[in-house]
Amino acid sequence: MYTVRTFTSNGYYFDATQEIYQAARLKDLISHVRQCMEDSEYQIGIFDDQGKCKGFWVDEAEPEDDGEGGMIMQKPAYVLYRPGSLPEGIWNVHMTKFKRA
Repeated sequence: MYTVRTFTSNGYYFDATQEIYQAARLKDLISHVRQCMEDSEYQIGIFDDQGKCKGFWVDEAEPEDDGEGGMIMQKPAYVLYRPGSLPEGIWNVHMTKFKRA
């Protein structure tokens, strides 16, 4: 059984949104991750039965200037990170976002 966890910051005035989905089959896992990406979740992580992170995606899209003093948010641009692909300190910062308060 795998767990898909999400984290999305909702700005300064609202609490962050966190969701947890369970997947027993690969089909369910892919379906949950795809739905999270379509919902533009900021961070999506995959965890095994022991709670160890197998990898996570981060939406690294940057807003662009619209030429009139405003900003336009671009479509999500997800980057996959796996254990060992980031320094341990940065990895741990990302892992704290998946913890429930």
